[in-house]
Parts: sequence; C-alpha cells; structure tokens
Amino acid sequence: MFKFENNPKTWERIDYQIISRGFVKAYSDDTILKANIGWFEKENYKTIEFDCIEWNNDKEIMHDHLSLKLDFPPYYGKNWDALDECLNDLEIPENGLVVVFKNLDLINIKTAHTLINCFVSSAQTHILFNERLLALIKVENQKFELPPLGAITLSYY
Repeated sequence: MFKFENNPKTWERIDYQIISRGFVKAYSDDTILKANIGWFEKENYKTIEFDCIEWNNDKEIMHDHLSLKLDFPPYYGKNWDALDECLNDLEIPENGLVVVFKNLDLINIKTAHTLINCFVSSAQTHILFNERLLALIKVENQKFELPPLGAITLSYY
C-alpha cells in the first residue's frame, strides 16, 4: 500500500483526494469515472461495482446483491444494522477496496443516503487500521445531492 506523505506527489493521488474529503466521490461523467476506476486498478485496489438500477428500489434485492458481491456471511441480517456490522468486519485487501455504485440517483433518496452513510462510517473505522475503503457513486442528475455523510455524535467521558 502506498504510504501517504505530506507532499505534492501524495496530494495528486486520487485515493488521497477522496479519503481526505470523506471517503466518497460522486461522478456525473462516465469517462472520468472509468478513468479513475482504471487508476485504482493500476494501483492494485480491488473494485466491486453495483448498478443500483438492478435493485428496482427493493431493499431486499439491494441487500442480496451487497451480500453476494461483498461476500457477507450467511447470517447477514439484510438490514442497516447488519450492513454496518458486516462492513466493519469486511476484509479489506492490502491495497484497498473501492466500491462503485452506478445509477445511485435512481433509487430512493433515503435508501441512497443510508447506504452511502454506512460505507462512509465503515471507511472511517477501517482507516484506523490502515485499511482503505472508498465509495464512488455515479449519477446522471448533476443536481443530485445527499445529506451530510459520516456525521459523528458528541460523546462524553
């Protein structure tokens, strides 16, 4: 895995740019997305792609696809808490994992937000163990927006 350092070579890296801005990047241009996926593959990141249109706004289908492609255990509960748990337990390859969600703007906005928020929250955990988990989202609608992702709550000691 490439070690990030505080210098221009690091700052130009796509992974550094995405991680430093919250572990997720949105694309409306398919050419740029494909080029970036190619860059990640050249850097030996594992990439897994989902086409959200296949889910037909059905959360059960979504969870089935997530479970299959991310190789979740048989006990995966197919709900948001189970997704959080399985993402946190996910074995990240040495150079990192990039998960691509195409047509994210075609599913329910609350579902899209919760899904990506789960990935961002898990990425925040994985980075503590020097594991890189990134999410790339492809949308057709350039005005597509999600509420804030990866928010934390104040905790007291």
